[in-house]
Amino acid sequence: MMRPAVLSDAPMLARIHVQAWEETYPGLLPAEEIARRTYEIRLDQWVSQINAGLTRVLLIPDLGFVQFGLQRTNEWAKLGYTEELFALYLLQSAKGQGLGRALLAAGRTQAAFTALVIDGNTRACRFYERTGAHLLKKYNDFIGETPVGERVYGWVAT
Repeated sequence: MMRPAVLSDAPMLARIHVQAWEETYPGLLPAEEIARRTYEIRLDQWVSQINAGLTRVLLIPDLGFVQFGLQRTNEWAKLGYTEELFALYLLQSAKGQGLGRALLAAGRTQAAFTALVIDGNTRACRFYERTGAHLLKKYNDFIGETPVGERVYGWVAT
C-alpha cells in the first residue's frame, strides 16, 4: 500500500497536494492563496523534486504522502535537527485511520527533525504533539502574500 514515489507518480502527488490544500487550509489562508497552488504548479514541483532525488517521498496511492529531506534552516541544524519534514498530506477521507502516523514513521530516519505548521492548524499541531514533537518556536512569516503565524515543531533523534 505505502511505497516510495517515482516519477510516474508526480501527477498523483500533484492531485493529492492540491486537494489536501483545498481541504485543509480554508479559514487559515485566503481562497485565492489556496487556488494559486494549481495542479500544473504542483505537477512541475513534483517532477522537479523527484528528478532531483534529494528528498524521501513515500506515497499511499490516492490518499496521501510524506516528504523528508535535509534541514533547510541553519538555526535548527546547529541545534542537531538535521532533517526536516517538508510535507505530510492526507486527503480528508483518509484521516483518522492511522495513515498519517504510518507515513511519518516510515519516512523518518533516526535523526532529529523539524516541521512547520500554520498557526491555527490545530489538527496538525495535535497530531505532531501526539507523535512526540515539541513546540520549538512560533514566528510570523508569509505564504505567498499572506501573513501567517507559524509553529516549528521538533522531534528528537531515536
